[in-house]
Amino acid sequence: MNVQETIDFIESNGKFGIRLGLESIGLLLGELGNPQDRLKCIHVAGTNGKGSVSTMLSTILKTAGYTTGLYTSPALETFNERVQLNNVPIPDDDLMQVTKKVQAACDALVAKGEPHPTGFEIETALAFEYFYEKGADLCVIEVGMGGRLDATNIIPSPEAVVIMSISLDHTDYLGDTIGKIAGEKAAIIKEGTDVVIYPQEKEAEDVITAYAESMKTPYTIVNPADICRVSESLDGQILKYKKPGGIAGLDTFKLKLLGEHQILNCLTVLDTLEILLKKGYAIPTEAITAALADITFHGRFEILHRNPIILIDGAHNPNGIEYFVKNIRTYFPGNKINLYFGMLADKDIDLALQYLMPVTGDVHALTPENDRALPADKMAELIHREYGKNVNFYDTIEAAVDSIDLSAKDRVNVFVGSLYMIGVARTALVKRLKAKEA
Repeated sequence: MNVQETIDFIESNGKFGIRLGLESIGLLLGELGNPQDRLKCIHVAGTNGKGSVSTMLSTILKTAGYTTGLYTSPALETFNERVQLNNVPIPDDDLMQVTKKVQAACDALVAKGEPHPTGFEIETALAFEYFYEKGADLCVIEVGMGGRLDATNIIPSPEAVVIMSISLDHTDYLGDTIGKIAGEKAAIIKEGTDVVIYPQEKEAEDVITAYAESMKTPYTIVNPADICRVSESLDGQILKYKKPGGIAGLDTFKLKLLGEHQILNCLTVLDTLEILLKKGYAIPTEAITAALADITFHGRFEILHRNPIILIDGAHNPNGIEYFVKNIRTYFPGNKINLYFGMLADKDIDLALQYLMPVTGDVHALTPENDRALPADKMAELIHREYGKNVNFYDTIEAAVDSIDLSAKDRVNVFVGSLYMIGVARTALVKRLKAKEA
């Protein structure tokens, strides 16, 4: 089995659909000797911000000298990105070797009359087995969807739980109110586990804190007053840490990641590090500031080119789009953006467009590479009907990338929307920009 066959095996099991619950992943991991029980983990849930916080945590821990696992989904450009050790995607040879073990475990289960694990269950088992084999000191595990019934919730007792911003998303599976969704995500909290809670709507906060109290676990609600932005530019933002009794020696520092939303994401990370420090982890302040000053996170308000501006952002639901628009107004005031946009049909596209259209000049519709995508021509029809704009649309994302006028130095070209579009766009953009420089 070569690497493509390995990936095909994992992804082909998507035919088993979404299976919410822990029974199947429990059986699969049992066949592997339950590697998750021998790992120390930080578990991160939420609608928005999970990826940024997980990446910041893993980068800081790596910089502090810990062998650090990072499991996220979906991947942006390559499958291997989902499973990282010290911020390096799993090498093809390791991916093939570990997948053989997981495949054998799947076959053993089927032979016993058990259902075949789903693609996400296989990915999750693969990540735990890989981190265990490599001797990871600490693993940052991002919830796939929800929390309570997500395969990652097989973790027995995390070092810390982080609950990020919660908004309406995946309502078919998680519930149709903020409170119901918050309940699903809060259920990753285990008895006695320290919890960090991103600032929430009151309905969500009440549900999460009540759940934490029922589990007899201490919790911290992130306080925006503990941090402020001193300055910002396209090179990053200077932040001042003001938390009384917080991390010793931390004052003013640089965060390379752009966007107002990253300020509270960063503070959430710092509150989580406080928990780890109290548990005896050695995380020097110098490691924190060095990591934050140099961190990159592909696909999140990421500037790929300066002249003209080419920016990509995987904001794929209304809450994420709202933050994106705020950042556009901060960094590019007065500019009308040249928008390349695509979303999945089951998202609230109407609300996303309400946020986007006031800052948009020309609009280009794309089709994300996912069966749930709204086709580009249908997106173009919707925008024309509701906003009176003539919208270009493309057969492929690569064709949209080729349409950018690189000689128009004053343009702000933005790709925003589904991660299933952003990843393909990023690959094509990097290829085109490299060709231009050659």
